[in-house]
Order: sequence, then structure tokens, then C-alpha cells
Amino acid sequence: MKSFFTFILLLVITFSSAIAQDGSYLMSSRQLEVRSGPGLNFNTIAEVPQGTQVYVMSSNYGDWSAIQYKSMNGFVITKHLTEDSRIADAERAAKEAAARKEAAKLAASQAIARAEAAKKAAEEAARKAIADAERLKREAEAIAAKAIADADAAKKSKEAAARRALADTEETRKALEEANRRAAKGGSSVASTPIESTTPSYGSGSGSTSNPKAAAVSVSKENKYSSWEKKTYKSGSTPKSFNFKGKFDYKLDNYLKLKVGANTEIVVKLYKMGKTESDDVLTRVTYINSSTTQYIRNIPEGEYYLKIAYGQDWRETKVDGKMYGTFTKNALYEKNESILNYNTVKTSKGINVPSYTLALDLLPSGSGYSSGSDHEKINADAFNNN
Repeated sequence: MKSFFTFILLLVITFSSAIAQDGSYLMSSRQLEVRSGPGLNFNTIAEVPQGTQVYVMSSNYGDWSAIQYKSMNGFVITKHLTEDSRIADAERAAKEAAARKEAAKLAASQAIARAEAAKKAAEEAARKAIADAERLKREAEAIAAKAIADADAAKKSKEAAARRALADTEETRKALEEANRRAAKGGSSVASTPIESTTPSYGSGSGSTSNPKAAAVSVSKENKYSSWEKKTYKSGSTPKSFNFKGKFDYKLDNYLKLKVGANTEIVVKLYKMGKTESDDVLTRVTYINSSTTQYIRNIPEGEYYLKIAYGQDWRETKVDGKMYGTFTKNALYEKNESILNYNTVKTSKGINVPSYTLALDLLPSGSGYSSGSDHEKINADAFNNN
């Protein structure tokens, strides 16, 4: 009896180690007798119907395998067990389903990434198209405005020429009448004298037969800026004549770098573009001395263009309560039509903050100076007006 319990104990230990080694579910191919040990000499402790699933803990007992059936452990003949295809099929189906799930997740992730990329590309294309359309519209408006101005100037010139011609004709008529009158009073010798002007100063000798001479005219050159106040500013300052306080966005570490040459000083005005030209907003006004590099920083997001005044000897005055400023030497004014896009762009590496660099100077051109660009030239009034 003691040896029997010892065998059962050894068998349980064996079962425990066998479970950890090669457990699998199999099915009985016929009705099985479950015995208490690996041999026909052991007692039958249960019967397993054909087609019943059992858990095989170990097959290391010769022709016998240790199994678990319901709540009991025992031994059956190994050759009467067969693989349970339902379990294998279920496991295979589960693996295939898991693989399909992972493939679907990957495909969905790739589709979302492609959709996001397409959305960003579409947004960028739309933004560029709008900017290009606005630029073309402004160019067309500028060309139309110039054509109208040229037509008005031509009309005024024609009208002025017509007035001058009419005045000359009237002056000639009056001179002829005066000549005829003098001829009638003083004889033919006076009438034969050519009359070149009706405005000479004859003095007391009007009865003389000598040719009359006009009085000497004194001509002097006036400096129309002589009463204007000369101003000197440090680079980066805003001239007082504009009475303007700049707009900043300190969250953006962007800049406009301006490199000014030796032949000029400049005043630059930075405008943020609106939907129309009347909606444009002046954002910065900066004075920069010659041979200087100046940074204009913390510019709010948007699209911008520049108005630039070149020259030397900056002066200011007040007219009807409004301050005006201008260069009095080598003055040149232009509207820079290049669009500076300061909108930030989100990328996979972070946020791209745009910045720009411009080199500005006056170059000798014939008898004067030129900025060397083909940007629109404007006058001082157009530059001073916001």
C-alpha cells in the first residue's frame, strides 16, 4: 500500500513537469479507457467517448500518454489520440484575423497620412493661388491706374498747349493792333519796326526811333526745403513725422534683414496686405543709416510688401497740422512689389518661421542715381501717405 501511494506521488510530480513541457489538446479516435497508470494492469478509472477533447500533459510513457479529462488525471493509449482540427483551425483563424487586423491598422494609418499630406498640399496650393491672384490683381490695377494717369497727364498737357497757343495768338493780335496804331500816329518809319513783345519798358523816351529793350530780370535759385527741420535718427528708429507706433508679435522669432549700402540712407515702411489695397495695414516704419545692417524683428504673421525712400539729408515739416518727411538729396521713392510671406508653416520637423534679407543702395545712373530695381517708382506724397 505504501509503494502504491509513492507511485501516485511520483506520477503527480511527473504530471506537473509534463504540463510544463508539451501540453496540447487532442481528440479520442475511439472510446478510450482511462487507467490509473501507463499499462493495462492498472485500474480503469474513467471512459472517454469517441470524439472527446482531452488535454495531453505528456507522451513520455512508451505507448501511453498522461491526460487530463474533466477533473481527473489518467493514462490512455497514445495511438488512440488524434489532433483536434477545431483547435488548430481556431488558432490559425485567430492568427490570420490578428494579421488582417494589423494590416488594416497599417493601411488606415498610411491612408490617414496620405490624406493629411494631400490636405496640406491642397491648402498650400490654394494659399499660393490666392496670393498669386492678389498679386496679379494689384499689378493689373497698377497698370490701369498708370494708364489713366498717363491719359490724364496727356490730356492736361494738350489743354495747356492749346491755352498757350491761344494766348500766343491773342498776344500777337494785340501787338499787331499796337503796331498799326503807332504807325497811324507816327508815320511809316515806326510801323516798319518789328514788334517782338508787348511788355518792354520804354521809360520816358517812348518817342525815340531806336529799338526798345526789356528791363533786366534778377533770377535766384530757391531751396524749397530751407524752412524744413533737418533730422538725424539712429538706425532702427521711427521718424517722428510718421507719428506711428509699430505692431509686434513677440511669440515669433522672425526678421527682415536690411543691408544698406554706402550711397544712401533709407526709410522703409512695411505694409501687411489685406483683401484689397485699401485694407493694407502699415506695420513698421524704420530709419536706417548708410553702410548699416538693420534687423526688423517679431513681425506678425501675414503677407507684406515695402515702400522705400532712398536719399540723404532727411527733413520734416508740418503742413495743415500734418507732419511730412522727405530726403532732400538724391531722393528716390519706390514700392517694392515682391511679396514677403511671414506665415508660419507646420512641418514634420516642427514649425518653419520665415525670414528674409534685402540689400538696398543707390547706384550711379547717368547724371543721377538709381536703386537698380524695376519696382514701381512713386513720389514723396505717395510714400508719406499711409
